[in-house]
Amino acid sequence: MSTRDRVLWVAAGAAFLVGAVGVVQRLLTGHTEAAYGSYVPWGLWVGIYTMLVGMSAGAFLLVSVILALRIERLAGIVRPGLVVAGATFAGGMLAIWIDLGDPLLAWRLYLATGFTSIMGWMAWFYAAYAVVLVVLAWQVIWRGRTSASPVVQRLGVIGALLAVVFAGTEGALFGVVGARDFWHSGLTPILFLTEGALSGIALVTFVALLFGAVSESVGRILGRIVLGALLVAIMVEFAEFSIGIYASIPAYAASVDLVLTGPYWWAFWIVHALLGVVIPLALLVFASGRRLAIVGASALIAATALSTKLSLVIAALAVPEFEELRGAYTGPGLRWDYFPTLMEWLVGLWILAVVAIAVLIGEWLMRRRPSATEAV
Repeated sequence: MSTRDRVLWVAAGAAFLVGAVGVVQRLLTGHTEAAYGSYVPWGLWVGIYTMLVGMSAGAFLLVSVILALRIERLAGIVRPGLVVAGATFAGGMLAIWIDLGDPLLAWRLYLATGFTSIMGWMAWFYAAYAVVLVVLAWQVIWRGRTSASPVVQRLGVIGALLAVVFAGTEGALFGVVGARDFWHSGLTPILFLTEGALSGIALVTFVALLFGAVSESVGRILGRIVLGALLVAIMVEFAEFSIGIYASIPAYAASVDLVLTGPYWWAFWIVHALLGVVIPLALLVFASGRRLAIVGASALIAATALSTKLSLVIAALAVPEFEELRGAYTGPGLRWDYFPTLMEWLVGLWILAVVAIAVLIGEWLMRRRPSATEAV
């Protein structure tokens, strides 16, 4: 085991153990130690869930396109891409499962699905996506098959469609909520899809270059793909904000003010805008082709992806449907301000550690399985 691998395993293991303290608190005390309540019922874990499933969709979309179109030059991306897609999807499901009031009743969503419900459709899309992901990973990683196999190529086509549909459906879950002007937009599903594609492709690029799964020339191609995805995400986010601000809808404007100038303005301007957009954009444009620049830009984009999801989730919920509601009822759990407690941060750290360990296990497994003998 190399020094790099030892450091990564120790860091992931330490995060897992520290985060487990929060998981124990969650199991023993339920939701009483969390900062969310009746007015702001979703918090950090929902933000992590939306981030991770979006990453999974973006990673899987990249893999599926490579397989479906048989892009031979990018063959080395397929295996790490599947590992990232599987690890982030499992982490996302774990995050939302922990957030549920009674996690043991999650199975009822499938046996009592309301087929007029976006959430019901989303649950079944998740199940279909998981099946295709597992089968494709089995064929490519364990059996060493490539898109030369008709089964793998067809799974690539199906996977590309499913990745787009289930990422869009996740966005639609927010977009159809008419009571929340900050979410209620036809651009919301597109925003989820583009942000997921960006963060997922960035994470795959980081993992592939970190573990030397691709050559320098492929790394430069990935850098250009990340740059293109970043530019598209900037354009969609600008369209979403500018149209809402220009329309001057009071509730939307209040949510935007909360994001841009509220108590946690730094999450947007410093974490998202500076670290997640400006610096990666500068690295990819002015230091294009340099391995370190591509790795750094990809790492920053993936690491800061949570900021956009938290801004989206919290800013809409922290604005009352009508102003009088703010003072109508008060008491425990009836607060409009939200910031995660230590328990929530620890559980979030544990979830991310699980994802990191899953990626490390996948990378270890790939080194012990023979690479495909035939190029994609």
